[in-house]
Amino acid sequence: MFKNTRFINNNFISEVFIISISLLVSVFLFILSQPNPFILNGISFFAWLMLIPILFILSRCSIAKSCVCGFVYGISVCILYALWLLNYHPIALVLVALYEGLLYAVVFVLLKISFDLFEDYSFIIQCLIWCSFEYLRTLGFLGVNYGVIGYSQWNNPVLLQSAVLFGVHGLNFVIIFPSCFFFSFINYKDKKISFIKKHKLSLIGYISVFIALIAYGSTQLKSKLITDTEKTICLVQNNLDTSIYYNDKNNGILDFYKRLVSDAIQENENVDLIVFPEGAVRPRILLNPEDSIPSDMHKDVIDYLQFFYDINIPVVFGSTSLEYDTTRNGIFTYKAYNISCYLDNKTKTIPAKIDVYKKRHLVPIIEKIPFVNFCNNKFLKFSSVFSSGKEIITFPLQDISFCTPICFEESFGYDVRHFMNKHPSFILSISSDLWSKSIVCQKQHLAMEVFRAVENRLPFLRSSVTGQTVYINQQGKIVEMLDPFTSGVITVNVPMLKNPKRTIYGVIGDLTGIVSVLICTLSFIYKIIKIKRRKAK
Repeated sequence: MFKNTRFINNNFISEVFIISISLLVSVFLFILSQPNPFILNGISFFAWLMLIPILFILSRCSIAKSCVCGFVYGISVCILYALWLLNYHPIALVLVALYEGLLYAVVFVLLKISFDLFEDYSFIIQCLIWCSFEYLRTLGFLGVNYGVIGYSQWNNPVLLQSAVLFGVHGLNFVIIFPSCFFFSFINYKDKKISFIKKHKLSLIGYISVFIALIAYGSTQLKSKLITDTEKTICLVQNNLDTSIYYNDKNNGILDFYKRLVSDAIQENENVDLIVFPEGAVRPRILLNPEDSIPSDMHKDVIDYLQFFYDINIPVVFGSTSLEYDTTRNGIFTYKAYNISCYLDNKTKTIPAKIDVYKKRHLVPIIEKIPFVNFCNNKFLKFSSVFSSGKEIITFPLQDISFCTPICFEESFGYDVRHFMNKHPSFILSISSDLWSKSIVCQKQHLAMEVFRAVENRLPFLRSSVTGQTVYINQQGKIVEMLDPFTSGVITVNVPMLKNPKRTIYGVIGDLTGIVSVLICTLSFIYKIIKIKRRKAK
């Protein structure tokens, strides 16, 4: 009796050890492929191997154990990848980790089921399951792009060029397929050559597509960028928590801006646009009847406007607006918006003529709480509860136009793509990762920005509070970037087209993600119906 118990315990311990090591390997393959605390830029090759240890685990586990493994994997990946959430709030990291754990638990179960349902062809469905998951997790109120495996290739210039064809979700398939195919190959019970013969069409098809993408990327990198105009743009990185404005009216923020901009203009007199980051101007500067301006802010608004008028150059800056919503129980309520403001400096009046874009895609919980769409002017000082803007706006600059996605929005290909209907000549993001206090977070954000430039074949410029303040060209090359966590200005000459055409990605969007979901869904339905019919007979 005791011998049998020892044998069972040894088997159990051995199994737990193997699963734990495999999970650990898969977690670190993912983490190391992305910007991370150990290797700041990541090693993109690791992404190509990531699913092998996961599939190894699932091939040995029951469905229940697969669910547990997925939950543990999701939590582990989230904590290591997004440890910077601690700097916002420890509870935020716990909640996000639990949410990710639940998502991965579902994915692991589906991967496990696919072994039995699809047998020798399971590698195709497993690849599509992961691609579907990567796409679906970017949608909806809780959708995020952080951690999408395709972004691991942000530093791979040749393969990166394929983003102009099908975006990051098409690249997901290219990266994930080899892991799934290779595991099925080594796990095949009969002679390996028979597996190759059986799946030669899949293998030839993938190799052909891969070679074509490499050839396409190499050709694109060698080709000269077609441009017909150039603009000189100053990007400000203030490295300053401007929320001190609310507690200290003698904060010196405006004087600091004056010194920064004065030095930049003296070095280059032909500046076409000056850009300040998200939240750079705290006094609500619109001064229109729809905005509620406390009396103690009024003088500050005038001072900021006078500063901008003295510059005499078009200016973009981040601010907030507070617009009257309705009256509830005799109390005025307002809708707050996170906005980018464009002052063309042609007319110098007070109130100023300012064009405004209201942020449409808000950060869940941090910027938007479900069912909370209004607040009063006192509440805004202590909370960041905003309402979503509705309109897609571009701003005119001489003979071109440009768009200004705000921070979180730039991480979503479909959000930036919506601006392309108005044919902007460049993408300008104003952003703040100040709260994260993390170069890793800022690098992960940068990886996504590189894709936005290539997807739309437009220059991408970003002014951010602590970094990364950057100019990325149409091929995804980082042309110039300020050091993180420093204050300064970079002045860049940006070649561009006056009337750029929409790219293939601009037309079809994330179609590859949608197709993956459809094929997976139909395949599972077909197999389930087939099994039920077989049992009925």
